[in-house]
Amino acid sequence: MSQFDSKFYDFFTHPDSLEPMAALAKKYGYSGIVVTNLKANEGIILPDDFSIYKGVEIQAKPSRVREEIKKHRDSNLISTVRGGEEDINRAAVESEGLDILLQPSEFNNVLAKAASDNSIAIGFNLGLLIRLRGDARVRELKNMRIILKHARKYKLKMILTGDSGSIYDLRSPREMVALSSLFGMTPFEAIDSMSATPESILRRKSPDYIKEGIEII
Repeated sequence: MSQFDSKFYDFFTHPDSLEPMAALAKKYGYSGIVVTNLKANEGIILPDDFSIYKGVEIQAKPSRVREEIKKHRDSNLISTVRGGEEDINRAAVESEGLDILLQPSEFNNVLAKAASDNSIAIGFNLGLLIRLRGDARVRELKNMRIILKHARKYKLKMILTGDSGSIYDLRSPREMVALSSLFGMTPFEAIDSMSATPESILRRKSPDYIKEGIEII
């Protein structure tokens, strides 16, 4: 059985047109995508065996990040904070209930330990590697290597996303695996980041979920 027989997900998209994105994602081998800040998806025709999940990108000053995360803690929305400087990263990882901290630009042992304590997945934004060039791309690759080092040390769950705004940004799981190898991620880690980790977050959002390892049957 091939590793690419897994169910794959991209957990951070914001398509300008939802139906074409869903159709292409299905063609590429995805089982679902998370659309951030989706207003409504009524009337959208989706491919068979394909799911759209709602997400929220929490955008706030560091002093208000914890409060915003708390608002969504008990909802079924997949919550993401786009990482930045250490103050916003710290506010994010110290807040129970956040699902994903995406591409923090300053990440260290202290933040990684807090993310582990609060079961927060660390996201790698491969869209940056696609869109950036020159020195900016080199900087992001270096940053990703640092994040990966800390994620491995503290056994953090990891997420890969293309941060896709249109069908032209979307990449297949095989392409995502290849891109992630540029900063040292193994194929196993990359596949896990698009399959096992997203599925664990979806399971946690289930109304039957109590805590890890316990579900209502």
